[in-house]
Amino acid sequence: MDKILAIGRVEYLQAVRSKAFLIGLFLMPVLMGGSIGVQILLKDQVDLDDRACAIVDPTGELWPVLEAAAKERNEERIWETDEASGKRKQLRPVFVLERVESDAERADLELSRRVEDGELTGFLLIDEQVLADDPDYDRRLVAYHTDEPTFNELPTWLDEVINREIRRLRFEQARLDQELVAKLDRRIPTSTWGLVSERDDGTIEEAEKESGARTFGVPAAAMMLLFLLVMTSAPQLMNQVLEEKMQRISEVLVSAVTPFQLMLGKLVGSVGICMTLAAVYLSGVLWATHYYGVEDFVPGRAYAWFLVMMVFALLMYGALFSALGSACSELRDAQTMMLPAMIVIMVPIFAWGAVLEAPNGSIAQALTYVPTATPMILLIRLLAPPGPPLWETFAGLAMCLATTIALVWASGKIFRVGVLAQGQAPSFRRLLAWIVSK
Repeated sequence: MDKILAIGRVEYLQAVRSKAFLIGLFLMPVLMGGSIGVQILLKDQVDLDDRACAIVDPTGELWPVLEAAAKERNEERIWETDEASGKRKQLRPVFVLERVESDAERADLELSRRVEDGELTGFLLIDEQVLADDPDYDRRLVAYHTDEPTFNELPTWLDEVINREIRRLRFEQARLDQELVAKLDRRIPTSTWGLVSERDDGTIEEAEKESGARTFGVPAAAMMLLFLLVMTSAPQLMNQVLEEKMQRISEVLVSAVTPFQLMLGKLVGSVGICMTLAAVYLSGVLWATHYYGVEDFVPGRAYAWFLVMMVFALLMYGALFSALGSACSELRDAQTMMLPAMIVIMVPIFAWGAVLEAPNGSIAQALTYVPTATPMILLIRLLAPPGPPLWETFAGLAMCLATTIALVWASGKIFRVGVLAQGQAPSFRRLLAWIVSK
């Protein structure tokens, strides 16, 4: 054990004293904060070029409404007045609508050419049946054409104006009072709350209103941070072991310690490095939540579960990458072996959305028992209300422990042979033979 801790101490000190570690330690929050700051700065940086749209309205009834709505929007709704200076600042682009009277069979072709030439942003084709009592919904009653489908502000606005007018005409034909209809049709918002409970003294603890940032943001952010820490640590072990093997440093090291002790020492050092990073980042989260008065967003158990799952994940993936690095003799072989290992790590990333949507659903339960995915999937389930049943928590922890022990043992067997093997291209069949060898 003393040798393992000595190796881990050396690995840890070499890493934390390096310029790369110190730069990365402080650069990551700066990059993350900078990305948020850039988004805030760019929030008001909108392309204010006029957006021209041609309207083909054979009914003749919707065009005046669209024209009036566009005029009102362009004069009132896209501007912000500075209270100090009284100047108006444009926030959104102007919509320039143009009515096109076209009896051509393929008016869409003519207008498409104008869009391609840059004269129009898009054009709207309105079917003559759009105002019928029972229109044929299989027809393209209202169709917006453009070569910029990512700009959805214009078609969204057109859809809102047209449907509001069609609804008004339908109510008018039915001789219904518009104000009464609006009053009767007003939505009642539904809010999400927790459960009411009874305290030990018999008093009632009222339910708390649920927050989307707390319900969805905390589990997702925790898993992403865990993934980031794993990805910055575990693959580095593979490169480090391969580099020591190629430079024949490993042969000197194993003359003083056993290969298994060498691998465990590297894992201990890797866990220490990630613990340092986690301490810095989690301290930042703790300070930020306290400063803004939202400590309840991240409960204390979230920090504890994060650290537990981080240790399991690092030992799992660190042992796996160390073994793969020891089995390779060239960088090309390492790159080939890394792909299957990366797929194993990416499983939780592929499935986290479905797990977060139904933390106690069948998909989440099944993925909890996928050995290498357990730490990240279980972390999401533990932090997403209401949390897994107690027996599943213990079962998940048992799966983490069993998988960690199995991977460390198997990786140790591979490391024992591979760290001294030279000139052999690794294969999974050869790795399996090393595992079962005595």
